[in-house]
Amino acid sequence: MKPNANLKPSDLVYELADLERLLDTIRNLLVEEVDYRLPDGGRNNPLDRVTSLINIAHFHVAHVAVGIEHFDIPGAYVSRREMEGSSSA
Repeated sequence: MKPNANLKPSDLVYELADLERLLDTIRNLLVEEVDYRLPDGGRNNPLDRVTSLINIAHFHVAHVAVGIEHFDIPGAYVSRREMEGSSSA
């Protein structure tokens, strides 16, 4: 996706799904693969905070992604511009 590209609602569905997968992968790696213990036996608090932030981001992206799934149904979304064009015809 280009930074200046105009997004269609269906594009958001796919972009958020990709972002959710990315955050889910990072979250799984942090939970399953990372040792949170420091060499002295203490807890790595900064890493805990990063993991918490990833969890929060994943939760919100997943929530928004579910909320816009209806944009992915062909023909289910009609833009305001399309509605205005059809009413003037």
